[in-house]
Amino acid sequence: MTDTLNTTTTGGTADPVHHPTIAVLDATDPTLRIVWHVQTDPNSATGRYSGAWIVGESPGDTDDHEPDDPVTVLESLLRGTVVLPVGDTDPDAVAGADSRAGTTTLAAIHAALTRAADEIRAAAKKAHEENTHLTVPRLPAVTLPDDGPDSGASFHGEKSARAAWCTAHAAGDLVEQWFAVESQRRSRAHLKETFGPDIRPLPLA
Repeated sequence: MTDTLNTTTTGGTADPVHHPTIAVLDATDPTLRIVWHVQTDPNSATGRYSGAWIVGESPGDTDDHEPDDPVTVLESLLRGTVVLPVGDTDPDAVAGADSRAGTTTLAAIHAALTRAADEIRAAAKKAHEENTHLTVPRLPAVTLPDDGPDSGASFHGEKSARAAWCTAHAAGDLVEQWFAVESQRRSRAHLKETFGPDIRPLPLA
């Protein structure tokens, strides 16, 4: 039977086009689909982590109600999101995952953040060379978070959801690093003119 477990409150104000939701997907167990939503919108009303679900077979479920179709549930959870696979999960091989808007990895996000930070530094350096009164911001270093088993020491929940939780928190760490970079960038008027006054969407690839 199908068991769909939502472990946190969902909802929020994330813009699915400009600030898409990252959907961490773990399908390494052929009978389960674990999904964690990570919001990339700086104005999200739900905080960084807005929902977690376990979708799949639950032999111990003896309720008489008709279970939701797991493929339909997964399609709904992933629709319009950017999927971040866990382990050897292949979204192309997961029924229902074709509703996603794209796919990324932690390494790809880290590389994209590094490139974006380098672009800001280059623009700031050029502006300083043209006008020495303009200061160059000290951008925080962008690091690749650990999403291995040791990173889940504080996890408390279903054992099957642990790996996805680790990946979700690593993704959330990258989101916060991006906000820190953008905060420094937006503290300089000339860089706001160059790149825009608002926090830009998280570079996902």
